[in-house]
Amino acid sequence: MMHDLAAIFLTHLHSDHTMDLVNFAVCGYLQGWPDGSLPVYGPWPRLIKAADYPKAQLEPGSTRRVPGTTAMVDNLISAFAADSVDRALSGRKATLDSRMHGVDIAPPSSGVPLHSSDELDPWVVHEDDRVRVTTILVDHGNMAPALAYRFDCDSGAVVFSGDTAPSSNLVRLATGADILVHEVIDPEFGRREFGEPPYPDHQRILIEGIYAKHTLATEVGAIAQRAGVRKLVLSHYAPSYLPAEYWRGQVSGFHGAVHAGQDLDSFDLH
Repeated sequence: MMHDLAAIFLTHLHSDHTMDLVNFAVCGYLQGWPDGSLPVYGPWPRLIKAADYPKAQLEPGSTRRVPGTTAMVDNLISAFAADSVDRALSGRKATLDSRMHGVDIAPPSSGVPLHSSDELDPWVVHEDDRVRVTTILVDHGNMAPALAYRFDCDSGAVVFSGDTAPSSNLVRLATGADILVHEVIDPEFGRREFGEPPYPDHQRILIEGIYAKHTLATEVGAIAQRAGVRKLVLSHYAPSYLPAEYWRGQVSGFHGAVHAGQDLDSFDLH
């Protein structure tokens, strides 16, 4: 049941991290969705320049505004308006626009870099009587801003990496946490997807781009060790079909517990 749900946090706006948001809200209504409009926190809008993105089909010298979380949620609500109104009329349900709203997280200062190459301090994005949520920028290639989150409560602290290459900002955010949930990619991802090298240019560029914005399973143990977390939970597997034993076997350099995460897992913070 979802009566105690207070907010939703999006690390970035890739489709595989956002496409189920409306489905969650619609189906969650039958599972005790809380009264009132639920905030959906996530990345803020940004501007891209034609010179920085030559393949973005922009006019030379022009810029394009890439919407943030508020615009995305508003557009999802609009896209499902017919469904929402019908269910409100036939089933006396609240309309979708009254169940959730987007919140663009404000950057910590003007001119903050969109990638994690410059060191930042975490900043608070949400706080209530149960939890304090802080965030920091991580590096997910051209998908920026991309965020990691830390949740501190009376029982302990959990950090979610989001999608990221190895990031010193993430280590700073996760320092001393009880659990770090971190994404992983298989070092053999290229071979599993495309066979043995050498690869044609379009495949090579794709593989290099994927590796550049994710964290190898062989690297994640050192990240967890630097942060001094108690438990490392692996997530967001690429590819997803490899067994848990394989993923755990890829982790080295970490002295704590390693768990290959699965949907609906729960952990004790004590």
